[in-house]
Amino acid sequence: MKLFVFILLMFASHTAYCNDSLSCKGNYDNNGKKNGVWLCKDSQGHLQKKERYKHGVLFTYIIYNSKGQMVETRNRKGEIRKHTPCGC
Repeated sequence: MKLFVFILLMFASHTAYCNDSLSCKGNYDNNGKKNGVWLCKDSQGHLQKKERYKHGVLFTYIIYNSKGQMVETRNRKGEIRKHTPCGC
């Protein structure tokens, strides 16, 4: 039963990932976990998210809007900060 639920969750995550139309690239460590900097781009190649992992644990990220402006960040302490790009 646990295996069925696990497979079902993986399928749901994969579907949501595909619907977002984001393509993420980065490296894995020897245990198959995300490690280092991962860049996520939309279907047109614009950077949408930059994430930093250490052996599968998300440490920091930056989310960008469609104009390439920073709209949200998370620091190493886990503090999330919203940014309002003014275009100044």
